[in-house]
Amino acid sequence: MMKSIKAIFFDLGKVLVNYDIKTLEDGYSEYADIPEGILNDYIMGSDIGRGYMEGKLTSSVFFRLTKRYFKMVIKYGDFYRVWNSMFYPYPEMEKILRKIRSDYPDIRLVLVSDTNESHFDFIRKEYDVLDLMDHFVLSYKVGKMKPHPSIYKEAIRLSGETAKQTFYADDRADLIKSARTMGLRAYQFTGHEKLRQELSKFDIAV
Repeated sequence: MMKSIKAIFFDLGKVLVNYDIKTLEDGYSEYADIPEGILNDYIMGSDIGRGYMEGKLTSSVFFRLTKRYFKMVIKYGDFYRVWNSMFYPYPEMEKILRKIRSDYPDIRLVLVSDTNESHFDFIRKEYDVLDLMDHFVLSYKVGKMKPHPSIYKEAIRLSGETAKQTFYADDRADLIKSARTMGLRAYQFTGHEKLRQELSKFDIAV
């Protein structure tokens, strides 16, 4: 018999909100010649990108280093306007979270995200879905990116539940695999309908 779920951890990008890296590339093309496909690797894999995602660089330092790296001719305000322009809403997921919040008020909802100061501040201001969360576990606050154990441990601690009582949805298969090694009931997110099916296995009808 499956244990009941008392906390649900959600990733942010491609789960609670959508994003399109092409929008970012198109936006910056006005200010620099950036080869297609390089921005995602820069954000998630470079020392500068990871430094910003792990809170080791301030927004002003990240702007200065990125502007220099890509030889951009751009002002601070324009840089972050483009930086945040890649997001767009995922209304079906907001509906699911509102259903959980109303029908299962005892379930703790925790955001577990690799993100940075500017993206998070923008999304929290623009998207009501984050108002439904009980806790935020963010890479730039924790100082580590997934799959580092500390980010999952912090989420478990804040939820007040055990790993086995936690459902975790993330779009990346590698992060699901790492979370499972820590005992989390982790499932790869491939869309809101599949999420409904997975939650129904735990008698959570959304």
